[in-house]
Amino acid sequence: MKRIGALVIILVVLAMFSAAPVSSAGTDLGGYTICVDAGHGGTDPGAVANGVEEKDINLAIALKVAKLLEDDGAKVVLTRDGDYYVSLSDRVSIANSAGCDIFISIHANAASDTSASGFEVYHYYGSTKGNLLATYVDAEMAKVIPLKNRGVKEAGFYVLKYTSMPAILIETGFVTNTYDVSIMTDENYQWRYAYAILYGVQRYFGVPVHDPVPTVTGIRFAQHDGYFRVVLDLSQPVAYHVYYTSYSSGYHLVIQLDNARLSDLGWPVYGDWQYTYTGSPTAPYIYATESNGYVFIVLVLNTPYLPYNSFTLSNPDRIVVDVYG
Repeated sequence: MKRIGALVIILVVLAMFSAAPVSSAGTDLGGYTICVDAGHGGTDPGAVANGVEEKDINLAIALKVAKLLEDDGAKVVLTRDGDYYVSLSDRVSIANSAGCDIFISIHANAASDTSASGFEVYHYYGSTKGNLLATYVDAEMAKVIPLKNRGVKEAGFYVLKYTSMPAILIETGFVTNTYDVSIMTDENYQWRYAYAILYGVQRYFGVPVHDPVPTVTGIRFAQHDGYFRVVLDLSQPVAYHVYYTSYSSGYHLVIQLDNARLSDLGWPVYGDWQYTYTGSPTAPYIYATESNGYVFIVLVLNTPYLPYNSFTLSNPDRIVVDVYG
């Protein structure tokens, strides 16, 4: 693993001199103001069971929702961004004063019957727009959250009744159910909740459902006659650069993606790196990492400075790099 240590040094230096990440242009939720409300907080823990407090789950998911909405261009107003108490009237006042377009409150449920399980989404009685927003968010959650879908419901909760914009309240699961807790407290699933809420909001505002930040969803490779090909599968187009760098441990071809994320490739992990052995005589190892808004894909070469060609493809979006040798 000495190669990985050397690569860390290389990429720290490269990042210092690289251009700033490219901001996304024309983000689809630009112009909308959205209030994200993490229920309870501070001296009000909400429901407590199975070693967890509802307020912590609510905040963890709410902050992730806020980040994704902001990444997609929305102005986000948080009723709380830490573990402190905010009254119901203050939550409503925050949203109304900011002139928010929609209000999203994040909660977790509880029941005396510990077998009760699942998520549900509430809107105020008779609210057509609230029902539409709740329906979209509920449908998106049903695609990615492995809990019972308890559906869209009406209620007179204070934050639904007194906010002056379409509002929903999401019960992400039951803290009294151990399986629900295992889902709600898992950071990967918290991101799934957040993405589902983002997609539901995008549908509500009539914009295409999409990830706000380009993501490398997979990396494929193959040795052909005369060249080695690596293909990066993307969630959407992204700015990228290809360049060579060398270090005492060898020669490396770097594919740098600006303002991008890296998904779990299913490869072995060492520190912050994912890596794999390709079996190719040209580039026997590939390493991948995400750092400070960049994604770095590093091909370790057996021969220095081989000629290469890179190009992009669309539908679906891909970056293709061929290394000749």
